[in-house]
Amino acid sequence: LYFTLDTRNTRSKILHMDTTPLTEWQQKYPLTLGKPEGNTCYSLFGLEINPGWYPLVEDLIAKIEGHLAEKQALGLLDPDYPFSVQQIKEKYGTLRFYVGAADDTIFQWIHEAEKKSANVCEMCGADGKLCGSSWLHTLCESCRTANGIDPLHTQLWGDDNGT
Repeated sequence: LYFTLDTRNTRSKILHMDTTPLTEWQQKYPLTLGKPEGNTCYSLFGLEINPGWYPLVEDLIAKIEGHLAEKQALGLLDPDYPFSVQQIKEKYGTLRFYVGAADDTIFQWIHEAEKKSANVCEMCGADGKLCGSSWLHTLCESCRTANGIDPLHTQLWGDDNGT
């Protein structure tokens, strides 16, 4: 299912809702994703990203799963503060991966994946760059054009130097 919200090019958001990879990943990576519990955005909405970032997110999840499995084998997982995914989404055109009860290694991997997402088209996974006028996306030129998204307006968001 694809949902597109467009309020006359002043704010557009492309959102792809697909539960298939999440269901498969929950079985493949039970320590990381398990069965969502509580009222977190992850438990309520699942993946809030487009399919171009699926490989990036799965790579991150696989690293976390291996790390958690090693800690579990050594008896180092704290049952009072279990690892939990809180939300996986796009914000300001890049990936956000929110977790609870994680260590510095996991947070470093998350930071790396979020930073990498700024160069990966969220729709198709090709090389991408930040674009949009009021709602930001990371898209390749083809997906940007196909979805009617404006190039990045540097007067609103700054130039490549962050000014």
